[in-house]
Order: sequence, then structure tokens, then C-alpha cells
Amino acid sequence: MTHLIELKISNIVNEVKRFFDVDVILLKSRETLSYLFSELYNPPPEDISVSSVLIDTRRSFATAYISLLDYHRATEVYSNTHSISFIPVFSYNLTLQNGIKTLTFDDMKKEIEKSIDSVKVLATDTASLCEQRLCCNMKLIIEMLRRRKMEAELELIKKAIEITEKVFINSLTFISPGISEKALSGKLTEMAMTLGAEGIAFSPIVAIGRNTAKPHHIAQNTVFNGCEPILIDFGVRIQGYVSDITRMILPKKLCSEYATIEQHVSLVSEVVDFVLGNLKPNNAASVIDSIARERMKEKGLDVYFIHGLGHGIGVDVHELPRISLNSRDVLASGDTITVEPGIYFFGKYGVRIEEDVYVNEGGGRLLTTSPRILYI
Repeated sequence: MTHLIELKISNIVNEVKRFFDVDVILLKSRETLSYLFSELYNPPPEDISVSSVLIDTRRSFATAYISLLDYHRATEVYSNTHSISFIPVFSYNLTLQNGIKTLTFDDMKKEIEKSIDSVKVLATDTASLCEQRLCCNMKLIIEMLRRRKMEAELELIKKAIEITEKVFINSLTFISPGISEKALSGKLTEMAMTLGAEGIAFSPIVAIGRNTAKPHHIAQNTVFNGCEPILIDFGVRIQGYVSDITRMILPKKLCSEYATIEQHVSLVSEVVDFVLGNLKPNNAASVIDSIARERMKEKGLDVYFIHGLGHGIGVDVHELPRISLNSRDVLASGDTITVEPGIYFFGKYGVRIEEDVYVNEGGGRLLTTSPRILYI
């Protein structure tokens, strides 16, 4: 079985060599390294512990310089991988129990400089390294590869979605009068880990009643009284890949001040469906956003739609493409995105529905399958 990192290394080499005749690739940016080592990357608060990667394009073989703190974890995660080796880096030289010697940071710098000085042309994702040598900036290539999800990446996102949707459905068993936003947030996280998530994708947004009108509400001690709407925006992480889903939870008997919310949920859901019919490669992201906004305008609700329509997901929760009015991105086959229109009546209530969608030549394929309204 080919490891995901081997596919990524191969794709990087093949894509670079389509444009540049290079023997060595040097990768240093956080964006590239978090993508390449998605299995090691689990924010927050952790960050990627690999500082640099050298790839020999002739052999499609990578050498990664990694903090000693994560060296053993990396060699364990990638134990069946034949396209990469790890060199531990520490403040001073050590010999580990397995006989492997660590490099100091100065040693690492000298070793990398020696490797890149010996080649005529270097490809790298770090522009500053191109100032005094013949160099090819591959930043845009990495951006494109991150967006163009391979089947193996898509399967991980789908697993994350599956767990997230189970959490939403199962949450109905413990949402009852007296539970607070904070307690509900904690239970969602606990359940996700029990179901197999390796972490959460972001701090859950759990909003009850009037708090649903705040798009980025932070869970408080607000208590559910049994007749208020609840908005939950939640996602999990599987081998570095994330989901991002928002659902409305509505009591069958709503408080009188929320009598119109079901009508607004239905309208937002209609906008989602309308957008899904217009998701195709080569369509401008700004046009997709404006389509949703015009649909809102027909209902007299556009003034309450106060954020972009969506964004890419993958290793990070917010990736390219950005789907907003001022976006310059164009949809591409392989994009995995969110579609999340929302309307917010501050001081009253808000509604948001968020679906995860895969874009290919056939259009937008819905990856999320759970009901958009969950009743309790």
C-alpha cells in the first residue's frame, strides 16, 4: 500500500519537473510542510515540527530535518514509507539509543547549504532563497497540489465528515433543558474522540437562542431552556484532514420569539441547493458568492448575509479557494469546499447551514448527508 506522503512527494516532483529542470527541491514554508506531513500536523496548539525538506528529484526521495521532540513519532508514523528519511535536530549533538546522531541547528544549515550549492538550479517554496542563485519559486505549484485533492485525501475528509455527522445525530440524546453551551461543546468533543477522531478541527461553535445571531460565537455558560434554537458549527481531524459542518437544532416546540426561524432555515437551505447547482470548475468564486447573495436578495435577506459563502478545506480548516465577493480564485476540479450561507438578526437569532462539497468535472458533489435541521 502506497503511503499518502509518498504520493505527495511523487506529485511534487512530477509537477515541478513539468516546468523546471531541477535536481533538488527545498521545502521550508509552514504551508508546504503542514500539507506534506499532514499526519503529524494537528493544530491547535501544535505546529509542524519539520523545519526543512530536501527532495532528490532523480530518486523522488526526501530528507526531512525534524525536531528531536518529534523524531520518534515521525519514524513511527512513516515506518512503512520508503521515500523519506528523517534527521533529528537538537540544540547540541547527541547519539540516540539506536545509534542515530542528531544535528545541531548550525549543522543542519550547513548541510542544506552544501546540498543546494552543488546544484545549478534549485526549486523552492521560499522566495528569499532565490536571491543569489538560479532558482524556481514553486509556491503556486504547492498551492495547486493542496487544492487538487487526491482520492486518498478525499477519503480522509469523508471519514472526518462521517464522524462529525454521527456526533451531530448522537448529540440529540443529551441535549436537554439545563445543558450549557460550554458543556455541550465538551460533550461534542468527547464523543468525536470516542468515535475515532484524532482531534477537533477548530474550537466548536455552540450557540443557544440569541447567541445564534453571532457568526463566531464562543461558547459561554448560556443554558438551554428547552424551546430555543441551537446552532452548532463543528469539525474533526483524521490523519491531518478536516471536516467543517454547521447544523441547526430546533425544539419541536419553539419559544414564541423564534416562531419564524424554521421559515428562515428553509430559505437558507434553498440557497445552499441553488449554489450546489452552479458549482463547476472554471467558475469564478466571486460569481458563486454573488449567486447566493442575489438569491438572498430575492427574499429580502441579503443585508443579513454578512460573511463569505465558503472556503476550501483540507489540512487546514480555511484553505483556498476563498468563496467571497472579493475573491480572485477560480474553482478547480479537485477542490473540496464548504458552502455556508447564513443570515443573522442581531439580538434575535441567526441561521447557518454548512455543507462540505467536492468539485469535479461533473459539478459539485455533496459529501455531507445528515439532515440540515435536527429536531429535539
